Amino acid sequence: MKRYLTLSIFLVFNVAIIAQPSFGFKINGGVSRISDNGYTPRFETYTDYFKPSGQAGFFYNLPVRAHEVFGIELLFTQIEGKEKIGDTVGYSSSYGNTTNLTSTYTISKHISYLSLPVHYGINVKKFTFNIGMQLWVRLLSSAQEVVQSNFSNNASGYGFNLNPSTTTYNYKRLSIKDVDFGQTVSIIYHITGKFAIEGNYYYGFNNIYPNNRRTTEWRTQQMTLGLRYAFLTFKTKEIKS
Repeated sequence: MKRYLTLSIFLVFNVAIIAQPSFGFKINGGVSRISDNGYTPRFETYTDYFKPSGQAGFFYNLPVRAHEVFGIELLFTQIEGKEKIGDTVGYSSSYGNTTNLTSTYTISKHISYLSLPVHYGINVKKFTFNIGMQLWVRLLSSAQEVVQSNFSNNASGYGFNLNPSTTTYNYKRLSIKDVDFGQTVSIIYHITGKFAIEGNYYYGFNNIYPNNRRTTEWRTQQMTLGLRYAFLTFKTKEIKS
């Protein structure tokens, strides 16, 4: 019994393992959201939605101890968001009939980031459980706002009529901060030594809205699922736990 206990302690604390740092490519697809956590509607209605998004790029994994790994990635990340605001802007009264004048604002946001996730992971059989931080730097951004109303303004600019109208506004660049950061967690299932399936979740800590108004807090979220391929495995080396 004493011999087995001594052997167990040796294996846990002093065993030498053969580790293989790896370099590869990953591509994930999923959904994202840009939510306004500080927005409190008074009379209007507000809803935000998850939209299709994704990420792709390179990863590098370095085993640091038995069953532990350090990872860093360089990714192109596409974030999509959509929100809808419904508002009653007035009313029309004619011959005793009252009609509420309503407008619906549908806003779609698009942000492209260069992202740098850094994470620490634990290997359990064929699974790797990672937790880390991720830095995002904006590359491109744009937005589209569609306003749908149950009325339209008269051509003269004075008054309105009860004909429905739709107006579209396109914005070439969003007024947001250039940098975002937050926490990322992921689960990787290793199919073979080179192929793996990854599920990833990111939540942004930074308010990307450019001013300090407490009523506006734009934060990003993303959930993705995809494939990883380690196309380059470096020479093995010994790492002691």
